[in-house]
Amino acid sequence: MNSFHYEWLLRIICSILFATLIGYERHRSFKEAGVRTHVLVALSTCLLMIVSKYGFADVEKVDASRIAAGVVSGISFLGAGIIFERRGKIEGLTTAAGVFATGAIGMCFGAGLYLLGVFSGFLTLLIVLLSPVFNYNRPSNIVKISVHMDADGLPENIDKCLLRLQCYHTENHIRSDEGNGWYLETEIVTHDNIVPKDLIAELEKVNSVLDVKIK
Repeated sequence: MNSFHYEWLLRIICSILFATLIGYERHRSFKEAGVRTHVLVALSTCLLMIVSKYGFADVEKVDASRIAAGVVSGISFLGAGIIFERRGKIEGLTTAAGVFATGAIGMCFGAGLYLLGVFSGFLTLLIVLLSPVFNYNRPSNIVKISVHMDADGLPENIDKCLLRLQCYHTENHIRSDEGNGWYLETEIVTHDNIVPKDLIAELEKVNSVLDVKIK
């Protein structure tokens, strides 16, 4: 193994280092992609870039950019799997973008662009660390409530009200009131700027709602 091979190992180590830092922040924030995902993305993209540049020395004509182009498509496909919709709210965008950025960082180190990789790594880490600052309206409070509705009440009316307030409920339990109405027991995820009193006041305005109580 010559000195150039040791440099390849250094590139891999650098990509793993920054991927670990970014992935740990995502893991600490309870996101879908954590340390292992980010490390594997950076490791694989770094390896592919090294192979793209140096793996075809025995071939006279080779286009080193072809593998790099395929890597971009692959990382995009992986990021799309992290994004999902839950009750009208799109989640996972920042994590998917972080995975894509981690892949790009791995490609930088794989190509031997150390300065660009280090700068981009610290910049990406700074952005994900500051995500709570940018996402100032992030849901953070959980309120357990019981909604009493008459026979004409529809759960969709509750969903529309919550969507208008930019809130959503996690699980629903519906039971009869032993008459013509029914109870909806659920957990509501609200924003910091919505207090439970205001939430109840808005839900009581929904058609067919008889009563709203905090459990």
